[in-house]
Amino acid sequence: MDSSQGGQRNTAVVIGGGIAGLLSARALSEHYGEVVVLDRDEQPGEGVQRRGVPQSFHLHQMLPCGEQILERLFPGFLDDVLRLGAFPLTDAVLKWTNRYGTMTMPAPERGAFYSRGLVEQAIRERVRSIANVRFGYEQTVVDLCATADRTRVTGVKCRYGSQPEYATTVPADLVVDASGRSSKLPQWLSVLGYPAPPDEVVTSGIGYSTRYYRVPNRADVAALLVIENDCTAGNPAGGVLKRIEGDVWSACLSGIGGQYPPTGVAGFERGLTELISPAIAEALRAAEPLTAPRGFRVPVCVRRHYEQLRRWPAGLLVLGDALSTVDPIYGQGMTVAAIQAESIATCLREQDGPCFERDALAAIQRASHPAWWLSALEDLRWPGVEHTGGAPFKNIALLHKYFDLALERMTQQFTSGTTGFDPTFLSYFAMTGLLVAPSEVVNATMLNALLSGESTEAQRAIRAEVRVYGESISTVLADAVALAA
Repeated sequence: MDSSQGGQRNTAVVIGGGIAGLLSARALSEHYGEVVVLDRDEQPGEGVQRRGVPQSFHLHQMLPCGEQILERLFPGFLDDVLRLGAFPLTDAVLKWTNRYGTMTMPAPERGAFYSRGLVEQAIRERVRSIANVRFGYEQTVVDLCATADRTRVTGVKCRYGSQPEYATTVPADLVVDASGRSSKLPQWLSVLGYPAPPDEVVTSGIGYSTRYYRVPNRADVAALLVIENDCTAGNPAGGVLKRIEGDVWSACLSGIGGQYPPTGVAGFERGLTELISPAIAEALRAAEPLTAPRGFRVPVCVRRHYEQLRRWPAGLLVLGDALSTVDPIYGQGMTVAAIQAESIATCLREQDGPCFERDALAAIQRASHPAWWLSALEDLRWPGVEHTGGAPFKNIALLHKYFDLALERMTQQFTSGTTGFDPTFLSYFAMTGLLVAPSEVVNATMLNALLSGESTEAQRAIRAEVRVYGESISTVLADAVALAA
């Protein structure tokens, strides 16, 4: 028997019409006769920032891994976002400043920058064109339906708008909760007699402040300016300036460890000058502000380990922010949703048995765990950030020094005047783009490559750390990244 009663995959219901929900619907559409997407918001117009996605005002971008998945799910997707007005990256220049220098990099041969509203619109249009997918807007799911013995979810109860008298039941062979941070799944499961899942928590204390500008065409302004924070100097402020659509640019300030960026106009403008580089402030000198700054805060990042529950009802899955909220500073959220949706598709193709849902939950967690591990590890550099629940991270100090050196060596490849370009060190960029596993970057062979060349402070720091472990460093490195495998 597969994930539905009697082995028949008739109807799947997806709770939530955001990125995770839309991509889930696409994955399910190949395996179910009908897929119903229920969303509590009104049907959005073109590029509209939905009420149910308060973070949509801020910067979003699929990482390279996510963009590859989108092209697999929706062939020609890049052409879709370009048609809708995304900024094409042809001949664009990207600049990334960190404590080791400024990298000036060419953009990919084919690519685009876009807002959250635009990329969601493009995905929604593709999903709406699928014949067996239908949408129900202004539908708030209020509970799960289940069999009398509560071992199988059989659908959802929902109401239209805020009117309880219009409550209805939508039967389903599979329900997928993609309702985001506001997910009520723990409460619904409690009503059915299931315990709360073990939670893994990172007290990141993340904050954003974003403002939109119209920037005159200037050849000297890169399409993307990224300025990292500097943990060695205790400066938590990071900044990004990105051209998203037409001549509209989004400027974003970020902070970590409870040190939130300002949201007032004067404070925001001052904050741009307090970054480790003045590049963004200089680029915006002649710009026209289009909005006031707007803030968004994420006090904690939570990963719910539903896959560890001893009992789990058949006919129920969960993904996206309803499953785990990764630190948004690293731009992983939409890509993680894409990874998880593709995992569901793989499980539906390859798995068949009474434990399908539990196996699928475990597969979803495995596939998206490197993103959680990488972001949490970076957050743990800052005072006040703690990791509780879940398996403890190993050799954190060693990994921090290792990634410091990897970032330095990658930066050297793009620093003006550097000779002897070595693509070996781009593996760090591939890892942060979720294209390769951390184990492909953290290993003895790569360590030897990182330690070649002239001695630097970052090299000396890792050498001192390595001497502590002696000949066992290969085992120590493998053990350090085993959690992210």
